[in-house]
Amino acid sequence: MDALDAVLTKIEVREFAAEDVPYDVQKKVLEAGRMAASAYNKQPWIFILINDKDLLKKVAALANTGPYISKAAFAVAVFVDPNNPFHIIDGTRAVQNMMIAAWSFGLGSVWVGGLEREKIAELLKVPKNLYLLTVIPFGKPAKKLKGKKTRKPLKEIAFLNYYGNELK
Repeated sequence: MDALDAVLTKIEVREFAAEDVPYDVQKKVLEAGRMAASAYNKQPWIFILINDKDLLKKVAALANTGPYISKAAFAVAVFVDPNNPFHIIDGTRAVQNMMIAAWSFGLGSVWVGGLEREKIAELLKVPKNLYLLTVIPFGKPAKKLKGKKTRKPLKEIAFLNYYGNELK
């Protein structure tokens, strides 16, 4: 799958098949995050790869909007340095890279926002000075997905040179 196809078809996946994902693929997903651009090349992120089934269940129990983490083949907890003024933007760029790369490998994922951040950081033995941005579960989708999205037409959100000037 080429990059544009991955971007155009990637959808959020919350139901995962009970299939393992090879460790080398898990590391490729991390590599995609590592290669994200960051302001001043500061790379203010730390990634914790979670592929232990018991640990996935413990993290899921601390994620009120992400109980499906327990069913994922693996997850990545993304921590950022809040002393970096661009930590949220840069961390999000890394997450998007990982999610798109995973989709190209046939893996689904979803951003989980409702987290007991301090408890998860403690569970994962992460220093208190780092902020848990998100935990992203990854795995093969439980259902066959088409990757169709409903988005506003380009002409409603993009203009040529000046606001209101229609794209041709």
